[in-house]
Amino acid sequence: MEATIGREACDRNIEKSHLPLGGEYALLLLFEDLFINLSVLIALIFIYLQLRHRMGLETMPAKKAIAIDGFTGGVLGFLLMYFSIQVSTEAIVDLRFIPVMLLLIFLGPPQAMLSAMLIILGRFLLGVNTSALAATILMVILIIGFLAIRKFFSSRQRHATPYQMGFVMIIFSNIVFSTIITVLIQDAAILRDLLPSYWLVSIVGGITAIFFVEYIRKTQYLLTKYEQESTTDFLTGLNNVRQFDAIWNELIRSAVEKDEKLSLLIIDIDHFKTVNDAYGHPVGDKILIELGKVLKSASRSVDIVSRNGGEEFSVILPDCPHEKAIVIAENIRKAVENHKFRVSSSHSITITISIGAATYPETVADTAHIVEKADEYLYKAKRTGRNKVCASY
Repeated sequence: MEATIGREACDRNIEKSHLPLGGEYALLLLFEDLFINLSVLIALIFIYLQLRHRMGLETMPAKKAIAIDGFTGGVLGFLLMYFSIQVSTEAIVDLRFIPVMLLLIFLGPPQAMLSAMLIILGRFLLGVNTSALAATILMVILIIGFLAIRKFFSSRQRHATPYQMGFVMIIFSNIVFSTIITVLIQDAAILRDLLPSYWLVSIVGGITAIFFVEYIRKTQYLLTKYEQESTTDFLTGLNNVRQFDAIWNELIRSAVEKDEKLSLLIIDIDHFKTVNDAYGHPVGDKILIELGKVLKSASRSVDIVSRNGGEEFSVILPDCPHEKAIVIAENIRKAVENHKFRVSSSHSITITISIGAATYPETVADTAHIVEKADEYLYKAKRTGRNKVCASY
């Protein structure tokens, strides 16, 4: 927001400045421009949050994420300045404080301060004059006040909602704006129409922006959670059978195209029903979780470990010849056999696994039969004594 003396406005605002700004027509123009501000604000928030989610900013280095978020907030504030609202030949207003407020509520002070600095710089790019100086003072007051409000809520009301914090920031912003614009305009007729309207729209706009950000963040969180749950085994955190199928089909296609070797291990726990009967299913679940970790640690970093269901697991070995696959399978078998699985605070047990192995194209020429062959040799291992690796030749 800004009160301006002697600033050149865009053509649309210049035309409005020659219209009588008292009465219902002036209020109609005011609400029209404020509606445009809110539409721009909401549209850009939606677009950026989608891009931010797709870029994976949450996992980026902190400095890079702060720079991107702060820069985006500054650009949004500058655009809101561009769509400023001329209320008289002496005064224009806008909602540039909202991006700074949103960054401070949902991300943190570094992003908000960078955004505020860019907004100030952007204002000076429009012209170095009294108006720009006034806008700078206003933004400095706002960012200091917003930081103090955030600190207050963080220290004394740890369960405060974004709406509570945002509402206090909006009220503070409106008070500062009203004070400055009253000093600069000093026209009772304009102020009588402007201030109540601006307070109403800034509160509605600010709360709407907070609601919109909160809604999108929750929606993205749930979407990410559902995506992970659809591809991840709920117990072990490994790939589930659906994700196994997707990865397997892609790796088969790649192996055929690149003429590479692709190996598969199918793994089953020996006598796991006995473990469940003796110690209970909760202990059995803990053993499955621990086994998933052992399988991953004993495999190569490029190998894909999945839980295909029950006590059956698999390891996909990309670009791996058959002899090497057997060596890896033996390493996995020994790692499991030597691992102590804790079943209580004072007692641990050992378990064994049987493994079936197959490799394309060395032992299986038809990609459609690799899983079938690996499964066939798994059951051969179980029939011939368990705790062993059996492979097709």
